[in-house]
Amino acid sequence: MYRRGAGKSDKPVKKDVSDSDKYADLLVFGYACKLFRDDEKALYHDQGKHLIPWMGDKNIMIDRYDGRGHLHDLSEYDSGSWNTSYQLSEEEARIEALCDEERAGAIKYVEIKQC
Repeated sequence: MYRRGAGKSDKPVKKDVSDSDKYADLLVFGYACKLFRDDEKALYHDQGKHLIPWMGDKNIMIDRYDGRGHLHDLSEYDSGSWNTSYQLSEEEARIEALCDEERAGAIKYVEIKQC
């Protein structure tokens, strides 16, 4: 109710209406959980002992759940391995044109909404 140093002349701060509009679409939720204190396990993780070397390289340490652990051969993703002369089929071109229209409409909608 009272705070240190507050005088009678302090006026309540009025909340700007635009602030509430800014966060109208924000949804925050959580779940109850029980935390267990395990100093030994915390120290183990803090020191990075749970990490494993990626492809045998001790300079790149990853968690066992890291998706990079499934990438053993990266040559498939080199820029020279892609087919640069690939042409879209008629159906793919039609779908791409529809997607472009949708993107342009979304951009216009956002611009209008911001004004």
